[in-house]
Amino acid sequence: MRTVQFERLRPAEILAEKARRSIVYLAVGPLEWHGPAMPYGTDPLAAWHAALLAARRTGGVVLPPLYVGTERERSAKLLRDAGFADDSQYIVGMDVPNNSMKSLYWPEEVLGVIVREYLRLLVAQEYQLIVLVNGHGASGQIVTLDRLAIEFSNTTASRVMVAMALGHFDPDDRDMGHATRLETSIQMYLDADNVDLSQLPAKPEKLRSTDWGIIDGFTFDGNPPQDKCVVYDPRDADADMGARYLAAGVDHLVDVVTRAYQAIR
Repeated sequence: MRTVQFERLRPAEILAEKARRSIVYLAVGPLEWHGPAMPYGTDPLAAWHAALLAARRTGGVVLPPLYVGTERERSAKLLRDAGFADDSQYIVGMDVPNNSMKSLYWPEEVLGVIVREYLRLLVAQEYQLIVLVNGHGASGQIVTLDRLAIEFSNTTASRVMVAMALGHFDPDDRDMGHATRLETSIQMYLDADNVDLSQLPAKPEKLRSTDWGIIDGFTFDGNPPQDKCVVYDPRDADADMGARYLAAGVDHLVDVVTRAYQAIR
């Protein structure tokens, strides 16, 4: 195929590829604060690029990214773990008080309605495998997408699956945080202009999560560093690391999609 991008294909090209490999990818993620140095589209952009690379190996087509995602209010425990003295604050997702602007979060029920309609339309197109590539790790996002995948897989002729876009190239790597080294490296690889690290203070000043809206996976897991500062520092990111992170995610995506498609053939 000359491209895997659905919006750039003519009808005959779409139909020919569907006859060859009846797979369609839809990347999903919110427009969300990722610190002052990163783009708002970090999650869906990474998921969409992973889908593009995967589709070139599995076959199928890729829809334009869906810039929609959800978040919930943070628990008192997470607020304490992140370093907030007042754990009674109402903070949704990554919108900590020091941020210069808020994220564009949608309620879970609205996310569900939008994705449901996409699935309904793709089922009507008679795709055998619909892959929702999720770029956002929020529990409400995951539950909503998983619920719809189960429903449509059991009530229509299509199989719907959900896959995360990111992966680790190093088994010892524990960076699954928000706007930390992993995500920053991927954006550097996708487009150097997507990242401006000069928006962060110079080292050795540490990055407090409460100041920057950047949180490590350790904090999300309930094991925060004692100083409440970022461990996987985005200022340590580089494009080569981003290429390896993205490649690891694509390898996983190709594997799960290939196995799912073979199972329904």
